[in-house]
Amino acid sequence: MALADNIIKYRKKNGMTQEQLAESLMISRQSISRWELGENLPSIDNLISLSGLLDISLDELITGEPYLHFPFDFGRPKSKTAAVILIIIVMFPILAGFIGNIWMSLVVALILYMIVVWFYPFDFKRYYNYWSLEKKGIRYISDNQEVYSSWDNLVMPIKALLKMRKTKFIPYRQMKEIAIHLQLLGYNPRHTIYSPGTSQLMNEGFTLKITTKDEQIVYLTLKPYYTKKSKERQMLPTILEFLKRKNAKFIDKQNICELLKDNDKSLTEQLYEIRDGYK
Repeated sequence: MALADNIIKYRKKNGMTQEQLAESLMISRQSISRWELGENLPSIDNLISLSGLLDISLDELITGEPYLHFPFDFGRPKSKTAAVILIIIVMFPILAGFIGNIWMSLVVALILYMIVVWFYPFDFKRYYNYWSLEKKGIRYISDNQEVYSSWDNLVMPIKALLKMRKTKFIPYRQMKEIAIHLQLLGYNPRHTIYSPGTSQLMNEGFTLKITTKDEQIVYLTLKPYYTKKSKERQMLPTILEFLKRKNAKFIDKQNICELLKDNDKSLTEQLYEIRDGYK
């Protein structure tokens, strides 16, 4: 069971033996052994004490899932630094144009803007197309799409900077189906110098598709998952488990929820191996 496995996992992670944990809880080592074998369950008081001793939340101790705080903004940048850098890069040739040729400076600024938005490692669209998981539903951008055009990709950062972001809200009770899908490329990136998720133009599409009871379609981007050590990468399995418990049909044809449990391999790498039939 999850609780028994988690007690073993986090006890060892904290470098404690059964005897040391038992001594800290002022109980017998045999009690710890029975918990870890799944023969007995800790009392509420002992669960609270275990949570403190093992330095994890009660949710994570009992279910193995990190605690999900609401609202959770999936993909929203934590800092405005990247936006400031973008503004500086674009404004420099424009300001210089007041000394020289203003029209040439505007052209240079536009070219720089396109290069930075498309090729800079940071995805500036995140300032606009992030979505929020709330207690009663999901808040998302009103003009969401499964695939965005090159023009959309250029305009979204500007809309975010000008505070033109508008949202809609969909309650969980209105959701009929929730489907997760990762769009693999036609070739396996492992055989090239490209690594999955490292390029804005080449990374795999990764979305949640929500179908409402009145047949509306909502697409939520999961691409921020590609950022290593991000909160989105850490919390995605928990978010999916949370959504699976809602009164909606959950569709996972690629078995992504199960594959996310393997922390030793990237999700894309596992899916390419399954598709191409090799290990």
